[in-house]
Order: sequence, then C-alpha cells, then structure tokens
Amino acid sequence: MPEDKVKAFDLPRLDPREVGLFVVDMQNDFCHPEGARARAFGVDAIAMPRASIPAVLEMIRVCRAAGTRVWFTRQVHYPDDAARKRRRIPSHLDRRGVKLDLCHRGSWGAELLDEIKAVVRPEDEVVVKHRASAFFDTSVGTELRAYGIQVLIVTGTTTSFCIDSTIRDAYMRDFDVVVPRECVSDTDQAAQDAVLACVDRFHGVTTTIPAIAKALGVAAPAGAR
Repeated sequence: MPEDKVKAFDLPRLDPREVGLFVVDMQNDFCHPEGARARAFGVDAIAMPRASIPAVLEMIRVCRAAGTRVWFTRQVHYPDDAARKRRRIPSHLDRRGVKLDLCHRGSWGAELLDEIKAVVRPEDEVVVKHRASAFFDTSVGTELRAYGIQVLIVTGTTTSFCIDSTIRDAYMRDFDVVVPRECVSDTDQAAQDAVLACVDRFHGVTTTIPAIAKALGVAAPAGAR
C-alpha cells in the first residue's frame, strides 16, 4: 500500500468517561458576520465556520447525552503583546498587508458566539488561550489528566491553524485524537483538506458525528450523515 494511502478506520467502542470534547475558538471575530474576520476579508471568509455551527452543536448534544466532558476555548489577544512585537519576521497578516484587530481582551469579538455560549454549562471548562494551541501555556493538559481523559474529539475553527496546532500538541502528549469532519472549518477548503489528510496519516482519525455517536453508545442524530 502506498505510504500516502491510509486505510479507513472504524472507531472502537469508547468509554465516555475517557473522552473529552474540544470546541475550539467558535468566537464572534472568527465566525460572526460583524466580526473582525468578516470585516477584513468579507463574509465569504466566514462561510465555512458559519456552516459548521449546527454540526458543532449536534456534536455537543451527542457528547452531553453520553456524559462526555466538554472544553471550550477562547483565543484572546493583548493589543500590546510584547512577545509578538519582538518577532523579526512579520506575521502572516502583516505579510498580506492586513490590519486585523482580532479577539482583543474584553472585546465582543473575543466572546463565544451566542449559539455556542447558550450551550455552555457550569461544569464545562472554558479555556482562555493566547496562542494557537489549546495546550500552550494553559491548564488543559492538567485538567485532562485529572479527569482521566484519553480520547479527544476536536471541533471548531480554524482547521489549518488553531485546530491543527491543538491536534499536534495533543498527539505529542499521547492523547488519541478524533476529528468529526463536519465539525471543523477554515477559510479555505484546500487548507482544511490538507490538515484532515495529515490527521488521518499521522495524528489521529477523521470521522463523522454518527460514527462518534455509535462509538459512545448514543443514538445517531436524525438526519446526520
């Protein structure tokens, strides 16, 4: 079998107590028509994140039904971030000549989407992060170990940056990674496809909501593929 061909993988039965759901950066500035990304690049830039919202909510409902713990992450930037200012190579936005005031601390843009905020429960973990990965300089790793989590279901945005960084850091910490394809989004389909192919090749498995529901012992959502 050629090295770049990965055999399809059927999820085994998963113990919900060992599974954690990540909902990464479903925030106004990334996903809302009035957010920073849409203002800078146009509403087409948020078409994929907007389209993924119902699927992310469905994945949350499945995990709730199974008794799986849920983590929500929020990207928060400091306008006067000294560490960023020390960099000698311009950022990806600077190289494109884009001025993007994104997810500034205390701003509406940094808040979770109303649709996502509405399903956050007191027992959930809401993690504030200042870089792409949910693991970088946060308490996520400690929390996962404290709860006995081994398998991470990763959803949210943006697949080629924050999702990819989180998946790679999870893999390097020996967590099993599962990505429901309909629950992650990007601004570019080719970029998303490349990351998902890499996940299947190296870092975990991509799958669907019904397959995860079956593995967790929960009835598949009506109409889900």
